[in-house]
Amino acid sequence: MIADLGSFEAAARQLHVTTSAVSQRVKALESAAGQVLLRRGTPCVPTEAGRVLVRLAREVVLLHDEAEALLSSGATGGPVELP
Repeated sequence: MIADLGSFEAAARQLHVTTSAVSQRVKALESAAGQVLLRRGTPCVPTEAGRVLVRLAREVVLLHDEAEALLSSGATGGPVELP
């Protein structure tokens, strides 16, 4: 979201959360990744590692949407009863 909108503030408005919440989430992601993911500035831009993460996250969203469409269309043979 920050990569698309360019700022923590714009991302916070879009997500209906505080700027602090966005900042904390980015800090947690950077801590987990062990590297800086965003270059802070105007605008904020992803680092090389950040670009990789953004690309992979977008792929996950596409896969989720595809799975949801296939499952809801009945392409899998309909609902399965789970024990």
